[in-house]
Amino acid sequence: MVKIIVDTSVWIEYFKNNKNYVHFIEENLDMENIYIVGPVIAELLHGVKSKKEFDILSESIEGIPFLDSGYNDWIKAGEILFELKKSGFSVPLTDTIIGAMALRADAAILTLDSHFKNIKDLKLVKL
Repeated sequence: MVKIIVDTSVWIEYFKNNKNYVHFIEENLDMENIYIVGPVIAELLHGVKSKKEFDILSESIEGIPFLDSGYNDWIKAGEILFELKKSGFSVPLTDTIIGAMALRADAAILTLDSHFKNIKDLKLVKL
């Protein structure tokens, strides 16, 4: 079974009812391939406009399998950031920890953000 971490950029399209992403996510949720991670939850909840939206979104994401981060993920994120800096690239810390978690869990990432491609050995899902 392929594990897929869905990044914030794609969840936003999903919640906007973008048919391409709705179909893909719902199909893979049914197969239990979709995972959510802490940084994505925080980014999504940060973007809501009201307490009502916050509550609805919180309830909606409770049913998505959660992939937690651990100490070694943070060490790996630091290593990734260090290597990227030496190569002249910059990736936000939140996306770097998502990448580190994906590497550890042997998961792919579905994202619209191009900077994930700078993380070595990271698998990306293309629609």
